[in-house]
Amino acid sequence: MSTSSTASTYANAAKAKFNALKTQYTDEVTFWRLGYAFDTIIDYVENIDNTSAPDVGEMEVRQYQTSLAKLGGYDNAWFDDFGWWTIATQRAVEKPLFRTHRNKLLAFRSECWKRFTDNAPQVWARHKPGTYDGYRPAVEGGAWNEYWLGTSSAFPGPKDADPSTGSLQGIQNTVTNMVYLTAAQRLGLTDPAAKTAAEREYVFLSTWLWSREPGPWSQEPRLWWPQNTAGAALVRERVSHLSDGKSAPGFQSDWAWTGDQGLLLGALTDRINLDPQKYRGLLDRAKELLGGVTTLVDANGILKNWSNENVPSSDTADYSTGAGVFWRNALYAWNKNSSLKAVLSEPRYKQFLKVNADAAKNAAPTTDFNTLVNELAVLVAAARILG
Repeated sequence: MSTSSTASTYANAAKAKFNALKTQYTDEVTFWRLGYAFDTIIDYVENIDNTSAPDVGEMEVRQYQTSLAKLGGYDNAWFDDFGWWTIATQRAVEKPLFRTHRNKLLAFRSECWKRFTDNAPQVWARHKPGTYDGYRPAVEGGAWNEYWLGTSSAFPGPKDADPSTGSLQGIQNTVTNMVYLTAAQRLGLTDPAAKTAAEREYVFLSTWLWSREPGPWSQEPRLWWPQNTAGAALVRERVSHLSDGKSAPGFQSDWAWTGDQGLLLGALTDRINLDPQKYRGLLDRAKELLGGVTTLVDANGILKNWSNENVPSSDTADYSTGAGVFWRNALYAWNKNSSLKAVLSEPRYKQFLKVNADAAKNAAPTTDFNTLVNELAVLVAAARILG
């Protein structure tokens, strides 16, 4: 089969998945998932069918407003919800394809980033003294999903998180911090305040991932998780311990979310592009990460959404988005960095992509929103990379 017919095969399958996905854009889809899905749909519009851009813009604007209203407004959203929307709307407003809805999308982006950056990094600093004092973070900086119980009502956002339970609202997990880094790095190309925020967040995450400096954070295990396969690593789901060395509630040393691998790949792509010489060592980290992802598969070689069944907070609904987040960021890396494009063009990664794209192409019809986004992401990546 020629490369052109290969691309056409995957593109046609992507069109079918997109048409099915559009029917699932209802009031039942949560606010954050709409932002997460928009990122993949932008890839679809750019690479498969740019004539759909006006309808997509209208759909996204409508559902943003509807979903937010159903949630009860901005103050009821988790902070990382705003990160997903910041990333997607930032991409959209830069593209002439979405010029019809640019002003509204730009307003969404501005409000979401403000809500994210003004609150998510301040949870510890704004906690009520005398409550949860033992949950001081081991590494300065970073972001959370919600304010903790007892936080002053002067600050906007939900305040029902209890860090002692290990629930997703109250802890510093990888996804929230990766989404923050990605949003800040991209906005930071033109916004000095966002650039400062990105540098602070990068120090936080790189310390957790790779630092060997003295201090509580040098304990093992860190976020970086070398695999038994040579040259392969994964990133864990949350920070492992607090400032006094006490294990962080809910931490699992053997659990990884596939979406985190994609988010880190995208963030590394952006960081390398800022200064290829300064950050040339990050290319090796990205290669290890890609090697690690190929171990997150089932018996048929299909990428799983997570490493094992011990899903944090039993939140399988949200974590089932993992594969789509990875494939979207793999395409991003392939498009944005020539060195990573060369890696992803190696036969083993092309075969990995093909196996997964074929599975998506041949999958039975579904009405599950997350599954459709995952399938759309891998099919768009295959149409572009294998075409």
